[in-house]
Order: sequence, then structure tokens, then C-alpha cells
Amino acid sequence: MGLSIPKNPQAAKLEALKRARAAAQPEDGAIIKYIAPADARERLRIEFDDSGSMGSVQTEEAKKGVVELLRNSAPNQTAVAIHFMNTSSEELAAMQSNLISVADQVQKIPLRSGDTPFFATLKKMQEATPVATRYVLFTDGEPTDAASLLENDRLRNLCANADPLIAVAKEQKAPIDTVYFGSAESTYTQCARDFLKYLSDQTGGYFMVFDPAKMSFAKAFKYLSAGNRLLLASESVRREIESGKRA
Repeated sequence: MGLSIPKNPQAAKLEALKRARAAAQPEDGAIIKYIAPADARERLRIEFDDSGSMGSVQTEEAKKGVVELLRNSAPNQTAVAIHFMNTSSEELAAMQSNLISVADQVQKIPLRSGDTPFFATLKKMQEATPVATRYVLFTDGEPTDAASLLENDRLRNLCANADPLIAVAKEQKAPIDTVYFGSAESTYTQCARDFLKYLSDQTGGYFMVFDPAKMSFAKAFKYLSAGNRLLLASESVRREIESGKRA
């Protein structure tokens, strides 16, 4: 007998997520036994841009966005690690399936700003175990740790630096979702946006622009969770999110 395909796959997936959340709610006094991170169906590693250019307001919005992503992830099916570009946190960089604890840690951790070591951070993420099933990266500018592989072409140089990391992501079968946090119209940041799109396009991930003048990072980042990610396959939905028309 063949499998029956639901008329509305996204609604079916969201209903399954609700059931998973309900099943994970402990009875009074009960202790939750969290799945081992290596056994989680979804293993996310998130690269968090805490560079000086982000500023305190944007980093706090990003923190809230990460928490919303965690709240929209299936409990005991998802494990998450957060890798900051400048802030040292071995605890958050170690993948955890207790998403409530991760959210609490993200909210409380004091961040140390600095440069944008995008490539070095992603390399560490790819070398960490357990291996991610998906990467989510966000930044508000170009990497500051790109090696000068090519002359006089910033975009080609950034892409050339990314190619070895793209090869690893393909080998791991782990798509890279990328988010540019800033103006969608600025010609000054066009190179950074094109670079992030290249990274996601080459690995089968999604690319989005979170313009703080149009929408809220704190609300929109949840769409990168497994329960909501299917919506991003629709370009019109992505445009609605980026314009702030979809909460």
C-alpha cells in the first residue's frame, strides 16, 4: 500500500510539531530525559555575529531571534550549538538538546564585540562534533578574515575563500542558510549580500535579508527552524517575511 500524501504538507508538519511539543511536556514533578545530541534528527550550528558593527541593539535583537528559533524547534528532536565570532563560550558551542537551557544561556551571556572572523568561525563549526545537519549564519557585513586569493574583485575573493567550506558542507550534506542583517537597498553592502547568497545557493540553503527598518529579527529568525523552514521554499513568502508583512 502506498503512502498517503497530506493535502497540506506544511499544516501536517506543524501539527506534528505541536504533538511533539505536547509529548515533551513533563507531568508535575517529572524529569525530562533529553536525547543525546548525536541522536537528534536536526542538529543545528548557528554562527552568531557579535562584531562591533552589530551594536548592542542589533545583538539583543539577534539573541531574541535565536530564542524564538529554539521555541519553534521540535523538542527532543533538535540539538543546537551557538558559535559566536568573538565571545568565547565552550558551553554554547557544545551541541545541546535541552533547548530551554540553551535559550536561557543565550539570553544571559554577555557578548564581547570585535571583528568578523566569518570563515574561521565556520571552519570550527564544521570541525565540531557531532556534525551538523544544517548551518545557520548571520552577519551584518563582509568577513574580516578573508585571505587575498584574488586581486581587485572583492566578491570573487570572498567566494574563493568560501569554496573549501562549501565543499565540506556538501560532503556533510549540511545546507547553509544565510541571513544578511542590514539594508536591502544599500549599494555599499551589495558585495556582502551577494557573497551570503552564493554560500547558501551553493549548498542548497536559504538566503534572506533582515532589514531592521522593515522587519524584526527577533520575530523572523524563527522561520529558519525546521518546523517553519518549508515556508521559505516559496519566494513570495520570503518576500513577505523580509518586508515585514508576515509576523
